[in-house]
Amino acid sequence: MYRRRRITVLVLALVVIVLLVVGITLMVKAVGKVRAEAAQPDPVEEVAEPQAPGPEGDAASGSCPAGGVALKGDVNAEEYPKGEQPEFTIEVQNTHSADCLIDVGTEQQEFLVRHEGDTVWSSRYCRNEEGDRETAENRIVFPAQESKKTTLVWNRIPVDDSCHQAGEDFAAGEYELVVKLGDIESDPVPFTLRAGEDEAEETGEPTEDPSEQAQSPTEEPTGSGE
Repeated sequence: MYRRRRITVLVLALVVIVLLVVGITLMVKAVGKVRAEAAQPDPVEEVAEPQAPGPEGDAASGSCPAGGVALKGDVNAEEYPKGEQPEFTIEVQNTHSADCLIDVGTEQQEFLVRHEGDTVWSSRYCRNEEGDRETAENRIVFPAQESKKTTLVWNRIPVDDSCHQAGEDFAAGEYELVVKLGDIESDPVPFTLRAGEDEAEETGEPTEDPSEQAQSPTEEPTGSGE
């Protein structure tokens, strides 16, 4: 009987010791886990950086930057006999790397005819101020590296800057077309106004058959001029 009690006490002691060891082991692991978690930084929530609102649709990327607009003038022939009306062209190109807006309204566009360094005619001389109000500003999208053209038929009637007629026709000779868009000015394009038969007889100059005169080829527009 006494021996059984001793064995029972030893068994219970062993059980207590095992439980203590297991408990201590579990406690050590728990403390280590807590320490490890405490050492790790808190997770950072990723927040998308706010994007600046940009223009949409026809607004494209906004106005074309300074230096991002090229201008060119052209005429449909090198020489014009008396009575033939020249056709002038203004070509505006977006040289920027992205689509952008260019104001091609009547307030910005101008066709100039110069003779011996002087301006003898401007498309602004006979502007319809009331009618041009709707087209004074016309900001349209120009795709990157693309251009648009607009043409004007010149009636060859001399007028002053108040649109008062100053003669029947311009004298024969060498002239230049210059086109402007705001502060941008194109290189001059030379052309010649020929004398009529009556005028040629008075000056002793021979007349030429207009069909034999050299004419520049007409190019298809690369974009809408509207």
